[in-house]
Amino acid sequence: MKRCVLLLLPLVAFGQFHRAEQDREIRYWLLDPSTHAFRISHDFTVTRVGQKSVHSFVRAGSTVSPDSKMFDLDTGEPLYTHVVSGKEVNALGYYPTPTDPDSVVVQGDLPKAIEAGESVRVRVEESYVDPVGYTLDKEGLVWKRTLGRPLNDVTLPDGWMLVSVNVPAVITLDGNGCVTLRLTNTRNGDLDVTIRAKKRWSP
Repeated sequence: MKRCVLLLLPLVAFGQFHRAEQDREIRYWLLDPSTHAFRISHDFTVTRVGQKSVHSFVRAGSTVSPDSKMFDLDTGEPLYTHVVSGKEVNALGYYPTPTDPDSVVVQGDLPKAIEAGESVRVRVEESYVDPVGYTLDKEGLVWKRTLGRPLNDVTLPDGWMLVSVNVPAVITLDGNGCVTLRLTNTRNGDLDVTIRAKKRWSP
């Protein structure tokens, strides 16, 4: 009984956060490792008065698919989403730390600028190709990535089974029977993760 109480407390506490504080979770779906591609989805809240666009910063070494999407979760409406440069984002002055001027950034344009007392909840859905961090060798797939958010869910491709992960993880199956890892980052910095998996059956 004590164990159940200890497991439930964090979930109850998490449910009491204000939505502006819920920028904690990100989901990854690994695609066929021969493509070096994976999908991601994450939400965040924008409250800066005067802000007219929102951004997802692409890591160096990764290529983002042109079919990236952003949505206003309050209305369900899609945002006009397009790719801009780090230089263009820096010129907006929205963020305290400038990004690399030559970097790639996915931008979603809000219907109107944020006004005082307003907030917008945004969902980002993107696909990435990362031939360095997501590879296939004779043993199976290898996915390496630094994770900055507290809660990270990674789903393996259909028909793949987990061989190892270098950090503690909660292992479950999703509704399609795919292995999913929940990785919790309690550090002040990023969590360096390496996941290895092998083929379980032929789809």
